[in-house]
Amino acid sequence: MRYRGERALPARLRALGLSAGVIDTLGQHAQTLILERGKVLCPATERVGLALVQQGTLIRQVSFHDGSVASTELLFADQFLFSSGTTSGADHNVGYRALESTVIEWIGTDHIYEICRKNNGFIEFYLEKKHRYSRMVEDHLILRSILSKKEHLLMTLAMIFSAKLRRNECAIKITIEELCSVTGSTRQYCSKVIAELCEQGIVINHYGGLELCDYAALKTQLGTDARRHYDLFRAKPPKEVA
Repeated sequence: MRYRGERALPARLRALGLSAGVIDTLGQHAQTLILERGKVLCPATERVGLALVQQGTLIRQVSFHDGSVASTELLFADQFLFSSGTTSGADHNVGYRALESTVIEWIGTDHIYEICRKNNGFIEFYLEKKHRYSRMVEDHLILRSILSKKEHLLMTLAMIFSAKLRRNECAIKITIEELCSVTGSTRQYCSKVIAELCEQGIVINHYGGLELCDYAALKTQLGTDARRHYDLFRAKPPKEVA
């Protein structure tokens, strides 16, 4: 489906310090795609080299040979998506399912690699961002073993709503089952924690979606370890002092 909204990718790339020439070239090859709720995008199959989530939410899922599916993370608006590997070695078992109507802007693998061959600055940016993205996925999985079940669940919710609030949104369409898949908690435990947050007036459960009422109160629920990891995820490089 075609999307008529303003493109966000050029502005996002300018903010990262890429040259005007590279941004113009990428913009010429950028395409926009709307994924309706429940639709799955396989970056390897579709030859997606780089994508930006303009609006909506994606859940990264890995399919295994025994037919099971595991979810590793969530992607929100203003976050990049990278396809791993080349066409011959890509992860065709990795897909991104839309938890709500989601708009992405993407550039094909061939165009990305062509620009990498011609521009050393871009290849450094691309590889650095791609490797950082991979590390964040790994870090997210590691946090499951470092934090308690409740800390990990609360931190996941805080990160979800942090991304939403940056776009002046306060609701996320996600089921308890999907939240369980990302956090590794049982349905009963997730439901218990969500019920506690509802009783405290922090969120409203619309059964298929969560609405945030008090972000500051949600952050106060984070324990010491969870708050430290949350701050590291959200930290920005300090400005240099002249």
